[in-house]
Amino acid sequence: MASSTQKNSPVKASVKEKVKSFPQKPGVYRFYDSNSLLYIGKAKNLRKRASSYFNKTIKEYKTSKLIDRVIDADFLITKNETEALLLEQNLIKSNQPRFNILLRDDKTFPYIEINEKHDYPQILFKRTTKASKELYGPFTSAKGTRVAISELQNIFKLRTCNDVFFSNRSRPCLQYQIGKCSAPCVGKISQRDYLEDIKNTKKVLKGNFSEIIKDLKSVMKKYSDQEAFEKAGEIKTRIEMLRRIEETQIIFSGGDQTKVLGMASIENDVSFVVIDIEKNAFSNIKRYSFKNQLGKSTDDLFEEFLSRLILASPKLKEIISIKKNLGSPFFPHIKFTTPAHGNKKKWCDMADRNAREFLGLQLQKANKYMLSIDYLKNKMGLTDGINMVGFDVSGGVGDIQTVSCVYFNDHGPDKSKYRFFSVPKRYAESDISALAYGIEKYFKNNFDISVALIDGGKTHLNSIKSFMDLEKVKFVSLGKGEKRKYGIENLFYDDHKVEFRKDDSMSKLFLDVRDEAHRFAVKNFRSIKRKNLTKHYLQDIKGVGPKTIDKIYKEYGSLEILAKITPEQFSQECGLSKSMCKNIQTKVKDIYN
Repeated sequence: MASSTQKNSPVKASVKEKVKSFPQKPGVYRFYDSNSLLYIGKAKNLRKRASSYFNKTIKEYKTSKLIDRVIDADFLITKNETEALLLEQNLIKSNQPRFNILLRDDKTFPYIEINEKHDYPQILFKRTTKASKELYGPFTSAKGTRVAISELQNIFKLRTCNDVFFSNRSRPCLQYQIGKCSAPCVGKISQRDYLEDIKNTKKVLKGNFSEIIKDLKSVMKKYSDQEAFEKAGEIKTRIEMLRRIEETQIIFSGGDQTKVLGMASIENDVSFVVIDIEKNAFSNIKRYSFKNQLGKSTDDLFEEFLSRLILASPKLKEIISIKKNLGSPFFPHIKFTTPAHGNKKKWCDMADRNAREFLGLQLQKANKYMLSIDYLKNKMGLTDGINMVGFDVSGGVGDIQTVSCVYFNDHGPDKSKYRFFSVPKRYAESDISALAYGIEKYFKNNFDISVALIDGGKTHLNSIKSFMDLEKVKFVSLGKGEKRKYGIENLFYDDHKVEFRKDDSMSKLFLDVRDEAHRFAVKNFRSIKRKNLTKHYLQDIKGVGPKTIDKIYKEYGSLEILAKITPEQFSQECGLSKSMCKNIQTKVKDIYN
């Protein structure tokens, strides 16, 4: 039932009146809170649909939570429902509102990359969430991808070594000896012939087996007519290997013509599995999970997911699922199939089984933090979803210092909200001041934060609390305590100290946030340190190179003075443009001012 906040708030009353003025036309409506866009929806009748959210009979808890947050609403008119659907999905994709279904893939996928930046391109294994024209796949597994690369090496003998290794060879390596590379590094193959092998590899990865086999047969016949039987035999072996790959579906083109959908849900947790079918054979599987924020029915969830999937797959021709009454009038070009037996039924069973297993894994991850979240709610008085940020400092006083910030919610890390900051010299006098700088800067992102965790004892916590506004965020810290016993951690908050062992279930969220913040801090510190050993930080500015930096040092002896003089003086004395001088001084002031 809707809360009393919704009923009595003058803000809600004003929004309710506003939506009553919406036109009775198809379009998209949007709800906002004070900081962000909360929800986007489509409607055949904007006034009727938007007004329904403010009825006194709302029973869904999540819907009432949404309306409790709404302080403003607007709309966009479209010509028809189809256009409204397209606009809704595009807006959801670009804005990712909190209360909409957001399709988050569960992992990166393995691809084969052909890196054509070199005169002799290499073939590589690569994991990523984003495809590009140089990537082929995705593959069903990392093992399958490596098998594919190995098979392609056997046929076309392409190099997999890095460019440094390639440029420093004086004789062929072991890959040449075992027949997996043609040794272009030492001229065992011409560039023309090697690039022809790259061209044929691309054809295989795109699934054009018949075309390449036809071309190879023509080449084989040519060698036979010339009585070059050894070369003809090599081509024959290639053809046989290509046919074996085609028959066993080792390599595929990432099938996007036909997709099989499976779905599973428990309360507000939902998972979908999408199986790609290419040439009547399984080619790939993707898993998606999200929260059913508004408590929608399974039919509504399926329809919304289906719409987003179709709009994201322009080549899609057929959707297969065991769900009855499958179909959508918005997509007349798509064939919707509900099989009763045969291969398509087996694919549907596989999709549903994988959806249930994946949902179980997601719930298992969520349950990992259950006791930690219960502790935060019961002992610290926190409500709703728990969003915790962990902070850690890496580097020494007087040296480069960085602050890492990691973000966890009820289900684990959200890497889209990770940040790290280089600490200016004026804040690098101690870990405490560096930490305070990083926390203050992170809070400017206006993320939804309920708990901030720092690595350190009670002293660290008290020092940070003296810097910060404590009204909205609860600050806690993790430390070893006075006796520093192995395996014992201490959680500090307010005036409390709680001792627990590392293997206690209650400690999982706190320890994971602390450890992830430390890992992220060390990673970024090492990256910056490594970069600074080989390159001056002013070279990050466009147009500034070693000669410009030498000129500045010869003129002033130190960069510190640049924080005190005017851009005009700097420009006149060093003969540099004013815009470049301003950019340099901005960078320098971050450290010396």
